[in-house]
Amino acid sequence: MGPAFQFALVEYSKPYRNSRGRVGKGVEYKLEDMHIPAKHRELHKRILAARDQIHAHSDLTVKEAKLYVVNTASGKYASRVQKAIRGTEELSNIDSIIELIEQTLDSMYIEVKRLETALPINS
Repeated sequence: MGPAFQFALVEYSKPYRNSRGRVGKGVEYKLEDMHIPAKHRELHKRILAARDQIHAHSDLTVKEAKLYVVNTASGKYASRVQKAIRGTEELSNIDSIIELIEQTLDSMYIEVKRLETALPINS
């Protein structure tokens, strides 16, 4: 379930981020946050930050690792400890994530209808 959930968060984030992937040079489009419901803005920001830092790019500095060196009877022993990041930290908020997506889409559908009615009619 973890990898599927992380994949879903990356896919959710794509329209809100510029991609450096195979998209050609030139203008890249991304959605603004205007359709994100106010009550879910912090969740939205956390999802995008997790996409940038954990799921898609792993921007955390060596996963915030710490190096420990201890003297033992047989010499120095070095070990590295890093944060355990599962990528499923928001899984407990799945109902809110679903509500965020549904309400965002509802707002976008209303905007599409508004834009369609503003189009001139050719006779």
